[in-house]
Amino acid sequence: MREFLYFVYDGIKSSDMGVTSVSTDSGLFEETFVANKTINEEKIRGRTKPYFMGTDREPLEFPLTLWFENGFDNEKLRSIKRWLDQDLYKEFYFPEQNERRYFCMMHGDSTIHHNGVGEGYFQITMRCNDSFVYSPLYIDDWIDFSNNPSNGTEITFENKGDVELKPELFIEKVGNGDISITNYTDNGNIFELRNLYNGEIIYVDNENEEIESDIPGVYRYSDHNDVFLNFLFGVNRLLVKGKCKLQFRYRFKFK
Repeated sequence: MREFLYFVYDGIKSSDMGVTSVSTDSGLFEETFVANKTINEEKIRGRTKPYFMGTDREPLEFPLTLWFENGFDNEKLRSIKRWLDQDLYKEFYFPEQNERRYFCMMHGDSTIHHNGVGEGYFQITMRCNDSFVYSPLYIDDWIDFSNNPSNGTEITFENKGDVELKPELFIEKVGNGDISITNYTDNGNIFELRNLYNGEIIYVDNENEEIESDIPGVYRYSDHNDVFLNFLFGVNRLLVKGKCKLQFRYRFKFK
């Protein structure tokens, strides 16, 4: 990313704010290859091979060195601080690399270097909310299973990211009854919702394991089998049973 001059943060172009990304280093660019990873293990006396207990990944961080293109004054500094110094994660991307989106905020120390007459640059560090980079938001067209046969209909979903994807799912039930989605690619795991009403719309956040019905006072956790959708890298084969309409919303994740 060090080779790109301009970026967009919180919907605002850096060119509109009068700053450009520069490098103060000589030679090749140096960047983070993948997020920091820690191996968790437990050592037992008398055993040379420790017990492996998984890994932890740190959120991505990256530095920015930003040059004031036309100099600066106090008002310009204030506007730039209001733009960059956020208390929530905001979307960040480079127009030349539009397919990779970071959700980040300023973190740690920040410094400004100038000549005393309104010319110079400042350095900040951005910390992301995840150890992965995201794609833009994709919202698929509704898939109509209103005439779904009793043995179901098979479809495919291609996860073009590098890691597992847990999409948001919208379900509009056609007729009273149950629906299920079997992912043959993910060990045949079955997502199931029972006792739905005709015309009821269900929202499922598979990543955060949340289920919402558009019917006031109706909660569907007791009608769910506690299995959420998970799409592996590549093409996932899905079997949809039950009459309904489905829509997926998601961002691919990249290392």
